Amino acid sequence: MIKSLEQKFSVLNPWFDNLTYNWDEIKEHGTKVTYKKNEMIFRQNEKAKMIYIVLHGRVRLFLLSPDGEEKAICIVGKNGVIGECSLNDDGLYSTNAITSSEVQVIAIPRTSLADKTNQNPLYSQQLLDLMSKKYRLLCMHTLQLSYIKSLPRICATFVHLSIKYGEKLNDNKVKLTISFTHQEMADLLGVTRVTVAKNIKWLEENEFIKKVGRNYVIRDLDELADLANNELLLD
Repeated sequence: MIKSLEQKFSVLNPWFDNLTYNWDEIKEHGTKVTYKKNEMIFRQNEKAKMIYIVLHGRVRLFLLSPDGEEKAICIVGKNGVIGECSLNDDGLYSTNAITSSEVQVIAIPRTSLADKTNQNPLYSQQLLDLMSKKYRLLCMHTLQLSYIKSLPRICATFVHLSIKYGEKLNDNKVKLTISFTHQEMADLLGVTRVTVAKNIKWLEENEFIKKVGRNYVIRDLDELADLANNELLLD
């Protein structure tokens, strides 16, 4: 069951947290920096001097339109990298990066990371893997914003979170081991916090999910996946 759902929903995952990448050698050439919650690390189209490896906490990557409208791309956590898209010829950051919590990173000069990546195929493979995941996510964002309504997208978010951060309880019941705010989900899905809150309340009232402490428990993962695939659901 999990395997089949993973094939359908893993591409949708906008949370890059607790990744299995190993950056030990690169970390030795950087500086540890701590940022407070809601602190900007870099802005889109700035000339990039540093690339960052996240040690703990979460960083939200987003774009700003010319009139100031925000579109979130993903949230990057432990062992994730931000700013790596500046390794192209123009050397500019492609997104904005702001902290969603207190964050500790290793800041590495862009030229140093490029050199270390060229010297070690493992780091090249890891960066390509991460950039490919972000590209696939952008493709899915485009599809969702064009065709899929809010409730199925929220259900899909719960499903892919359960695949990556779920603890199976019994039968098809799954507890999410990662917590998040309505605002974080709203930013990632391109909807309002009120829309997320309304749809989560509907899911709770209909007993598809239940909040226990800071975490959600999904009653039946297959049922939630069916909702995620139902494009007729109203917002």
